[in-house]
Amino acid sequence: MKNAFILILLTCTLLIAPAVSAESVPAAERNLILTDGTAEVSGENDSVRILIAVVTHGRNLEATSAANMDAIEKVLSAVKSLDIKLLTLKTIDYRVTPQRDYKAKPPEIKGYEVHNSVAVTLEGFAPDRLSRHASIIISKALENGANSIQYIKFYIKNRTRLEHKALAGATRQAIARAEALAKAAGVKLKRIVTLSTHPEYASPMKSMLRGAPVQASAEAMLPVMEPGESRIRVKVNLAYEIE
Repeated sequence: MKNAFILILLTCTLLIAPAVSAESVPAAERNLILTDGTAEVSGENDSVRILIAVVTHGRNLEATSAANMDAIEKVLSAVKSLDIKLLTLKTIDYRVTPQRDYKAKPPEIKGYEVHNSVAVTLEGFAPDRLSRHASIIISKALENGANSIQYIKFYIKNRTRLEHKALAGATRQAIARAEALAKAAGVKLKRIVTLSTHPEYASPMKSMLRGAPVQASAEAMLPVMEPGESRIRVKVNLAYEIE
């Protein structure tokens, strides 16, 4: 009786095993077609971030700091007076650096550099208005004591729509490649096993002040700025099971 029970159990196990194993085969061991697709889209920049700084030098720390504070307050007041909607101002960096005379033994402090920088941000503008506002802001800041424009970065405030467009394009390309491979190999696509994506680096389109020095003076002739475009590039990896 015991032997008969064992025989029945073994028979059931053998019948069930193929079905179980067929469902649990790892993706790496299936018959697969692996493809990928890439897509890149671009859109007009609608925002800008400008880093404006006041840098002062002097032998006395207290006097140098006071001069810097007076200058930066004048710059901020001038920019605010433009009354541009959606404009934000934020202090980004404030530092004091002793200037040392290393010829002296031992080295001694001969003065100080005080650096104060403010980020000016504008978001959600049409390109022509964005360009005009940015030029006016920089001109106004330089006229009122700013002596360094550290950088100007144009960008798109909301990149989601462009990213979705790029993902759709990359996915279509990956599927088309899988279909072409299957047709050439004489096999049929069964179902998608894996689908993944990750952003790829796209070199930014330059949108700096062309020809303008980083260090500028109030008398500097600033060229017209062009906001330009931003690019988004994505890659999609696809695995199709075939039969």
